[in-house]
Amino acid sequence: MKLIAETAWHHDGDFVFYSNLIDHILRSSVDVIKLHILVDLDKYMDIHHSAYEFLKERMFSKAQWIEILEKISISGKELMVLVNDTDAVDLVAAYNPLLVEVHSVALNNPHLLNKIDKTFDSRAKIVLGVGGSSLYEIENAASQFSNKQIVLMFGFQNYPTRYEDVNFNKIRRVMQAFPEYEFGYADHTAWDLKENVLITLMGAAVGMDYIEKHVTIKYGEQRTDWSAAVSFEMLEEIKKGMNILEQCNGDGLLALNTSEQQYCKPGIMKQIGIANCDIPEGEIFDMNSVSFLRSGLLNGMQQLDLWAMQGKVLTKSLTKGDVISSTHFGC
Repeated sequence: MKLIAETAWHHDGDFVFYSNLIDHILRSSVDVIKLHILVDLDKYMDIHHSAYEFLKERMFSKAQWIEILEKISISGKELMVLVNDTDAVDLVAAYNPLLVEVHSVALNNPHLLNKIDKTFDSRAKIVLGVGGSSLYEIENAASQFSNKQIVLMFGFQNYPTRYEDVNFNKIRRVMQAFPEYEFGYADHTAWDLKENVLITLMGAAVGMDYIEKHVTIKYGEQRTDWSAAVSFEMLEEIKKGMNILEQCNGDGLLALNTSEQQYCKPGIMKQIGIANCDIPEGEIFDMNSVSFLRSGLLNGMQQLDLWAMQGKVLTKSLTKGDVISSTHFGC
């Protein structure tokens, strides 16, 4: 499970602020750094949209984006890019991002989907932002990509997300419908909600491969996306909680691990078979001659192994109180 630090439009067009934010993220314990890259606003938004001028004033140049991308590429952090237009796809292609995201607002934009599919090979995972999307929309978008791993990213920003809009039960059902995919949860809980970290970790516990959080160096300052942006202290607390959760999840193997094997040792923990009467050598073994008790005596058989001895001939006599072992059956 990997932690993604989301930067989005929190920079508000201030490149110095953004570069400083990136530096802080690169020094943190997060696994992936996420950029929202927009190169040509007119390929993303109509001039009549109320946010057009807002975004136009906050856009970075290609040169500025390249400076940020170069900084990340030499850092060792994994790169995630949300590409808002086809020119952004061309810009980031040379930096081999681990994750390439299609925002839910463009989930079935055929031009963007086709451009992404043709530009990136199978090393790049395609992240589909599915907040506010139907199953049909998800299925159609995923079908446009050939030979690529799909990640469904749940969560959406409604400034900030309310408890009742998270809907983990719905998320679980969608995950069950697409078992072949990986999953992520982008948490947008209010920055000052005391349960912020808890809710994020609850999302992680649903079975996510990625957890995404907005982060800021100006905690509580009213900037774009500030309502869901956590401090770096909170981000580190989330990372620590994710690591603990990973340990609790274990490997999922059905075989007993070392600790379980120690716990279930016959005798001290699990009850073992002890003869409740004398049974001479050569007699047919009958379970009615056995009492199952916890005991400090060792070398007893596992309960089911003893069941399998029903009707077998004893090759060694038993005295009442003896622990029954495999040696009594010549094993």
